[in-house]
Amino acid sequence: MRKQNFFALNRMCGVLFLLCNVALIGNATLAHTIFQQAERYDMRAEVIAVDKTKKRATLKHEPIKGYMDAMTMPFLIKDEKALEEMQAGDQIQGTLVVTVEGATWVEKITIISSSKKDTAKQDDEWDKPIGLMGVPGNKPVPPQPSVVSRYADPAGLYTCVMHLGIRTKLPGKCPKCGMDLVSIEPAVPEEFNLKLEVTPKAPVPNRPLTLHLTISNPRNGVRVKQFALMHDKLFHLFLVSQDLSDFQHIHPQQLEDGSFMIDTMLKRPGLYKVYADFYPLEGAPQMLQTHLATVGWQGDVIGGRAQLRPDMQMSKLAIAAPVTRENADKLGVVFSALTAKPASGLQVKLSFDTPSLIAGTASTLKFYLADAVTGKPVQDLIPYLSAWAHMLILSEDLAEPVHSHPEVQIDFDKPITEQHGGPDLTFDALFPAPGNYRIWAQFLRGQQVFTVAFDVVVVRS
Repeated sequence: MRKQNFFALNRMCGVLFLLCNVALIGNATLAHTIFQQAERYDMRAEVIAVDKTKKRATLKHEPIKGYMDAMTMPFLIKDEKALEEMQAGDQIQGTLVVTVEGATWVEKITIISSSKKDTAKQDDEWDKPIGLMGVPGNKPVPPQPSVVSRYADPAGLYTCVMHLGIRTKLPGKCPKCGMDLVSIEPAVPEEFNLKLEVTPKAPVPNRPLTLHLTISNPRNGVRVKQFALMHDKLFHLFLVSQDLSDFQHIHPQQLEDGSFMIDTMLKRPGLYKVYADFYPLEGAPQMLQTHLATVGWQGDVIGGRAQLRPDMQMSKLAIAAPVTRENADKLGVVFSALTAKPASGLQVKLSFDTPSLIAGTASTLKFYLADAVTGKPVQDLIPYLSAWAHMLILSEDLAEPVHSHPEVQIDFDKPITEQHGGPDLTFDALFPAPGNYRIWAQFLRGQQVFTVAFDVVVVRS
């Protein structure tokens, strides 16, 4: 939901995970290799906030040639001297380092204009970029003339968290997906803090557990209570096992104190990655990451990683999960929209608009849905979380989540019980780095949520 890509922010979360992994296994040779195999990019930015404790700074940077567009987001700072000297309002230049493993940080920083100087003069000398913190699956792309060009005012102060090419001067709804437009200048642009508590503390696979999630303001530590709806929910939670075999897309309920809680069950022993997707009203839409280990995990961070092999067969039978009154809200389903009878199986075919998926280049993913019994095109999809489908793409090292939704939107002025979709659905996605990825797509039909997974390889440009 937000969006895009938020891929660069996810890479920075990945650097902390990577460094911890290296420390745990004590492999200095591996660390040296990883840090040597890196790409470097020149960058210029305005300092929005500095967190010396976390060694991070929120930077509003210009487009980084060859890597990403202008955004406002947190970065890990490796230059300790600069970290001590930097303050909000400073203009800086430095080097963005991106390793082959997705680790990201900024080094060799020079403060080219201090906030202590005449701010009016700074405004004249600095061409400040307009940018929104990135959103999983939606790196800004050139506007599409059919729709976006009419809503792409460079001076616009509002944008869509799912389509960052949309820019308008006034608030309203996105012409492509119908979501509420948000300000490109959030009051708190920094990454918020996520606290995860688990009961029992050492979860046992295939036994019930409760997840308690709390979001706090990074500036004052105050618990956040107000969130915006993102695709019908205040909080989207993705749980993915390290081997990628267990995938859950669920929705915690908000408690009176503003925190969220949900009961679930982990199917696999080992390490899980937790992706918290939400939109605090005082901040920007964001997807935060943390980890969860079950009883039986031996702590093999590197060896336990998935080793995906790209699928040769791009047509698969989706796995059906029955929707009941008891689990409908958890799954994000409007129970009254379901049909009287369960649907038969769903055969899903995936194709691309190019011979190869290329890192850093927008790709079009095309899904064709057919009834597994009759072979006929499916035309009875039910709107699911304000969309015809949902898709999460994840690199095999769990560092690069990409969240996307179909380009064709549902009719927000029409009851969902009167709408039906299929058989063709098109998604836009940008894979941030080369490597192997798993694509999960979810559809609602009959009385079931159908989930299908494809493994693909992404090559360098």
